Amino acid sequence: MSPLLLIAAIKLAGVTGGELATRAYFDVNNAKVGDPLVLTIDFIGEADFTALHPPALSKHVSKEDWKVDDLSAKTETDTKRIGGFFSSREVAVARTLTYRVRPMREGVLWFPALEFEYEGQDGEARTVVANEIPVHAKKGEQVVVKELSVDADKMPEPPELAMEPGVALGDDELFAWRKACAAPSADAFVEFPFPAGRMNEATCAIREGQWRRALKIYSWLEWSVGQTPEIERGILAARAIKFDNAAAELPVWRVVGRPLLKYAWKGRVGILLGLALGVSLLFWLLGRAIRALACVAIVLFLVPAANGQGIFEEMERMMEESHQRMQQHMQQMQTMSFSVGGERQKPIEIKASVRTEPAELQVGEPFAFILALETPKSASIGQIQIAPSEMFGLTVTGRTENLTDGVSSNPSNVVKRLSIPVRYDVPFKGKLSFRVSGMVSGRQRAGNMSFSFSNSFSVDAAPIDVDIRPLPSAGQPDDFSGIISEGLRISERLDTRKVGTNDVIRITYHLECRGYLPKGWRPNGVAFEIGRGERNGIVAIEWMRYFVADGAAETPRLSVVYYDIKSKTYKKAETGGTHVEYE
Repeated sequence: MSPLLLIAAIKLAGVTGGELATRAYFDVNNAKVGDPLVLTIDFIGEADFTALHPPALSKHVSKEDWKVDDLSAKTETDTKRIGGFFSSREVAVARTLTYRVRPMREGVLWFPALEFEYEGQDGEARTVVANEIPVHAKKGEQVVVKELSVDADKMPEPPELAMEPGVALGDDELFAWRKACAAPSADAFVEFPFPAGRMNEATCAIREGQWRRALKIYSWLEWSVGQTPEIERGILAARAIKFDNAAAELPVWRVVGRPLLKYAWKGRVGILLGLALGVSLLFWLLGRAIRALACVAIVLFLVPAANGQGIFEEMERMMEESHQRMQQHMQQMQTMSFSVGGERQKPIEIKASVRTEPAELQVGEPFAFILALETPKSASIGQIQIAPSEMFGLTVTGRTENLTDGVSSNPSNVVKRLSIPVRYDVPFKGKLSFRVSGMVSGRQRAGNMSFSFSNSFSVDAAPIDVDIRPLPSAGQPDDFSGIISEGLRISERLDTRKVGTNDVIRITYHLECRGYLPKGWRPNGVAFEIGRGERNGIVAIEWMRYFVADGAAETPRLSVVYYDIKSKTYKKAETGGTHVEYE
């Protein structure tokens, strides 16, 4: 592997977010010297990427090994929608940067691990490091390699010096002009304010490395005489110095705006005024059409109703009645009691209790909270949620299941029972209390009247003693990383098995676990996580690994130690050792 080239963190200006992850990869890992590769860098996590501009990478890699085209960078953002029906918003969850990169010499080259800096939600600086990437660069055509090493690094040249001023000059001015052309410098042409003099000043400024001065002159020339091919050439040369990149290109707006930029300021102002007048005329015509349609609408709709009332008065009456009915309905929904003849009705009484099943518990083993809710038979409850007083290490492992109703000592009541499957991933011993909430609805009678109700409820269940025992220390392997699972499977697949010596093989590890994986855990030697998902309680994760086939007959072997819930023993799952064929 190449030495680490983290000279300084690359700042992701404008990025603010929580904990980000990153991964880096090429579209191919075996190529010829000089072949263009596509480098992709993904930033994953919830963050504000809207102000991110692709950072320059060329200064952070070895120019002997890599040629990075910073100006080829492109960006793409993946989002997801969060929030409720009335207040949802799009949140960026990933930002992808792509660059064009070329390997510059033969051999196994390692694109370095790059460190990026961004601002955390607390305002503090955070860093994230992308993985390094191997590429086997094979011998390319000598002509191509020579062009890459020489011509590709040659900066664009500014326009040639104008030997003729292009305007009438006096004898003294003409002498000064000839003198400046004989010993050209940016300062020597300052005294000539006409276009040829300013062009020569900009050319000399570029040759002297003063790209800001040159761009300022070209902007003035564009405004005064309009864009020309010579001015575009000068801007391109100045931008190449600015970005230290021979492949610098003109900004997109300059290319798209050529039809307008070719005119001097008078022509531009005239075109813009013409467009403004055209838009104004369009809006004037549109306004007259809207007023005409409004008049027709007034004639059609402001016709008295058959009962002598206007249509707007009738609509106002209907809206008022609808509003009153809504208020009455909301009052019924928001209360569980009301008064009839001065007698106030009692609210529905709900009792809650919780127990664990089974009673003896261990870290990583699934169990259930059995929730019992006692309510009158006339009431119906739903949308039930349970909130334990301690959530650290507690994971819900499945859907809540309805159990058969229990029997109450009160014949007018019923006991609704539910099973919530959970798991503790850390030891815990102490009392655990619960807050139970949901919706209750039904009908109540008051004298000769009955009414419907529906309202939310919240009750506390009595605390229970919980003892989550740690995993057994007897027989625990030294390389045990805390994985607890009901069986575990891991496999590998290769992008190719037939390779040449030093070719890079991409290995994908696929792991399936029904249980607990410590946060941030990954197999030894992997470069980055590809993705993960969960279905029917099984978590599936894939990782990418790069393996340089340097003569080894098999891929590296990988073992994962875990605690098996069923057998209550420590086990090992293995993969790797796939045979490699050398051509």
